[in-house]
Amino acid sequence: MKKINILKKRLKNKERILLNGGTGTEILNRGYKTTLPLWSAEILLTNPEVVQQIHEDYIKAGAEIIVTDTFRTTARSFAKKNLSSQKATKITKLAVKLAKNAIKKVNPNFSVFVAGSVAPLEDCYSPNLTPTEKQLKKEHFTYINDLKNGGVDFILIETQITLSEIKAALDAARKLKIPAAVTLCIDENFQLLGGDSLEKVIKEVEKYNPLFIGVNCISQNLATKSVKKIKSITALPICAYAQGDGEPENNQGWKFTKKDKIKNYVKNTKLWIQEGVQIIGGCCGTTPEYIKAISKYVKK
Repeated sequence: MKKINILKKRLKNKERILLNGGTGTEILNRGYKTTLPLWSAEILLTNPEVVQQIHEDYIKAGAEIIVTDTFRTTARSFAKKNLSSQKATKITKLAVKLAKNAIKKVNPNFSVFVAGSVAPLEDCYSPNLTPTEKQLKKEHFTYINDLKNGGVDFILIETQITLSEIKAALDAARKLKIPAAVTLCIDENFQLLGGDSLEKVIKEVEKYNPLFIGVNCISQNLATKSVKKIKSITALPICAYAQGDGEPENNQGWKFTKKDKIKNYVKNTKLWIQEGVQIIGGCCGTTPEYIKAISKYVKK
């Protein structure tokens, strides 16, 4: 049975599946630079073994979905550092390989899935920078094709802030015949940062029959409110992975406060599970320790 069919079966059976925690912020947490515009992708040019070690640590902590370190491996991001589109493709495939290597090393006999991270092409907090529809379609097709050729199990279209970009990425995944899931970055009004309502977005996304839909890169409290709202709109499997310790920062991308927020995160995780959330992980500011704590609770 193909791995993706195993995942689909588990989702259909209402099983809970753990996703990894933050990768870009964990690179920073381990003392490496994550300066913009490449952010988490910068280390793939200098110390790729660090990324594999982070993946390994998340698998050991209980993660069953590993998200590739491809949040900023697009040709657009690489061009900002005067690097070629060919280099972007090469690094995207390297990121997938690192995730697969980690699985082979830690748990080769268990189905750990590789999700290809597909982020907004521009800043994930700035919907006004979203490229034109033509650019979105062209660049996401290349981005997703590189991930597919690298060997991911499915595409995770994450931290999305405009409906136009979500549809462009989903169209590309459909053309390339690779399964996809979608997670949204929303505000307190249950709208994408670009202004589209949660109801409108979900109804459009449902047309593509995604693996699941959810929220990420928002506060834990907002995530808890959001999953209730999503549950009232759709019967799709729901995903949540929120921010842990820290906040966005202009130079490195993130700033830790070094406060222990794991207990609070697990508290919110319990609430998500009560609402039927099936895919649970962590976003910026979370670490393998967060996933380990969530795993302990889920196993109970």
